[in-house]
Amino acid sequence: MEDILTKFKDYCERPYERAAQLKATRNIKIIGCLPMYFPEEIIHAAGALPVTLFGSDEPITLGDGHMMTNACDQVRSSFDSLLKGKYDFLDGIAAIYVCDQVRFYLEVWQLDYPVEFFHQMWRPYKLDKSTQVFFRSELERLISSLEEFTGNKITDEKLRASIKVYNDSRAMMRKLNDLRKARPGIVSASDMARIVAASMFIPREEHNELLGQLLAQIEQSDAAASQSLRVITIGHPCSMPETEVLDLIEANGMVVVDDDFFTGGRYFSKDVSASGDPIDAFIDFYMNAIPCTTYHFPENWLETGKSFSPYADYVIDLMRQGQAKGIVVLKEMYCDPYDMEFVLMKKRFEEEAIPYVSIITEHGSGPLEAIRTRVQAFEESLRFI
Repeated sequence: MEDILTKFKDYCERPYERAAQLKATRNIKIIGCLPMYFPEEIIHAAGALPVTLFGSDEPITLGDGHMMTNACDQVRSSFDSLLKGKYDFLDGIAAIYVCDQVRFYLEVWQLDYPVEFFHQMWRPYKLDKSTQVFFRSELERLISSLEEFTGNKITDEKLRASIKVYNDSRAMMRKLNDLRKARPGIVSASDMARIVAASMFIPREEHNELLGQLLAQIEQSDAAASQSLRVITIGHPCSMPETEVLDLIEANGMVVVDDDFFTGGRYFSKDVSASGDPIDAFIDFYMNAIPCTTYHFPENWLETGKSFSPYADYVIDLMRQGQAKGIVVLKEMYCDPYDMEFVLMKKRFEEEAIPYVSIITEHGSGPLEAIRTRVQAFEESLRFI
């Protein structure tokens, strides 16, 4: 089991090495996707490789000169990687709108460092028929652009095949997540984040094979479940949480049984339908998405009698399903959508008497000792609940 976990860790430490190899040996097109929610299956169906662009742990020495001072770490670090040549292997970039910072980053990139393929699309923000028509046109525009760029026709059959590959991936990740809920500690929180993140860097078929092997070994393992206090972790809606912080949580009397990270439950919780019209399947996927801090359907938000934070209710359900005693919120510094939603989340947590601790994380983990003190204090408070 450890050898497979080491492979996933290596992919995360050298995230773009495999993609660069494939470009050199197979002449495959590599499309960099800014987090999050971009329909990777469509890029896969075009015969190209979608690669999610995260920043790095390196000090930001170039990116800050091009971004606003209050830009989030994901944007600043990722642009720093661009300026240092780490994305030189890319043939194109693509993103779906999630926040203004990502949109500005994408536009500055294309203005100053243009690439051959550049595509930005919008996701649904209402639930009416006109939105379905609009989003269908957005998906068809993406398909047309990819066909022109790659020279490959994207048929319904290819789309269904790609959807199946990604659904298989999500199903195995959900199975792994269920295993850690049933046997806490069978896979660490940091390993879980790395396993999910690695799927965004290498061909999905390769990742599926490795993950299948890991699941088989875990199911055969007789390792005992951790007796530490069960918690869930949330935050980092479009970036990977600092694994050092996750390790710190689990080294101080707690065990993570579920999460709502981009490199976690948020990424694999829901499938795209593999039957019928693929475009209809994507429309349904986005219009019936799980609650998120980066979008709000006014039909849900403004209806009398409904919670003003469907996301908070979603998180509370995760906590109860995982039989957790509390919630650790890891807030990425300057993530505006999460900061605004957190005001409403706190209100719901307090109404439901949910124990939680909010920890702001920054590039390079920041002062770990200060985080350790807060984590230890939270663990001590949970003992008396």
